[in-house]
Amino acid sequence: MRNEKREQLRADLRARFPRDRSNLLPALHYIQNQHGYLPDWCLEVVGWHLGIPASEVYGSATSYSDFRIDEPTTPVFRICTGLSCKMNGSVELFDAAQQQQISCDESITKNRFSVEETSCGFLCPMAPAVQVNDIWHGRLTKSSLLQLLQSESQ
Repeated sequence: MRNEKREQLRADLRARFPRDRSNLLPALHYIQNQHGYLPDWCLEVVGWHLGIPASEVYGSATSYSDFRIDEPTTPVFRICTGLSCKMNGSVELFDAAQQQQISCDESITKNRFSVEETSCGFLCPMAPAVQVNDIWHGRLTKSSLLQLLQSESQ
């Protein structure tokens, strides 16, 4: 089964990305889009396809805040805390999300969602911005964030 997945990924990469090291980030984004994270075996296949050492592929995957190398077990809320978002209330959103997460933890034995911060989501005109499972939402207020938390963590 695993070899079939590797072969399918190799075929996908050959069809979409020429064997050039400049395609490393686009290939990693493609894989994350397909799997929700970057599995180890996918990083190996990307390195093989692009002719890049595994250490460089892994270094890129762990250097960018957009990428996740661990499979998320709950919905992930990434709140931008860049300057524009901070000026428009992202710190309050982050605090509210963490508070909501704590209240969920007390009432239920497992987390219903996880909260992370990212230094910049590159959506400054839409500040404050929150990414939920790889989809960005902009111009959120505390109440709209709490509604989003409720709908996504059920």
